[in-house]
Amino acid sequence: MKCIDAIEGTIKYIISEFHQIYIEERLDDTEYIRNIKAIIDGIDMFIQNNKEIISEAKMLKQVLYSFSKELWLANLEKSYTKNLTSHDEDKGYYDYCFDYIYNHGVYPL
Repeated sequence: MKCIDAIEGTIKYIISEFHQIYIEERLDDTEYIRNIKAIIDGIDMFIQNNKEIISEAKMLKQVLYSFSKELWLANLEKSYTKNLTSHDEDKGYYDYCFDYIYNHGVYPL
């Protein structure tokens, strides 16, 4: 196993566990997304300080970001299914919301 695979798998597991807490405890979306950013930024700082470990740091950051976002969006979609409401047009909005909260720490105005 490559080092990057071990790091990616470990962080994905941590993100998945945190996502489960987010669901069970009904945390605020901004709390979840800000904490995900802290996890991703933390691993990115570690990789930047230890460049000999992996050479694809930007790719790893993007993979972890996409993984976290998909978990969040999938949870929203699941709640829509439970409510028997179609929100296809809202998916673009929530996609935008995740990006905005990730970059600014708050919901868009």
